[in-house]
Amino acid sequence: MSGKSEFRVDRAKNRLYIKLGGFFRGGDVQPAMDGLEAALSELKPDFDTVTDLSEFVPGSPGATKALTKGGDMVRKKGRRNGVRIAGGLMTGIMQFQRLLKGVFDETNTKMAKSVQEADTMLDNWSNES
Repeated sequence: MSGKSEFRVDRAKNRLYIKLGGFFRGGDVQPAMDGLEAALSELKPDFDTVTDLSEFVPGSPGATKALTKGGDMVRKKGRRNGVRIAGGLMTGIMQFQRLLKGVFDETNTKMAKSVQEADTMLDNWSNES
């Protein structure tokens, strides 16, 4: 199964939705990076992210470098808080967390079981103590 990526922006909430699935190989990387760059151009700084990794499988070495680069692009654009959706293979979420450990402050990242739960968490984030 080749890697698939989807990016959606909710401008009203200033929120980026990322869905990564499958096993990313070299040829899957550039379309994903292009999609991410286009989505980021629609956001204002201090945006939130929902990253669905429920179908993500650890990728090839070239793909893992791109994942780190993509995370850095998101950080530089001004990500505030993020929620990752786990499921499927835990090795995928573990690889994702390991690669982005130095990119994001993990205190601004939580885990959820669904997009709906992630949205609720982000909507209420500022109300938490």
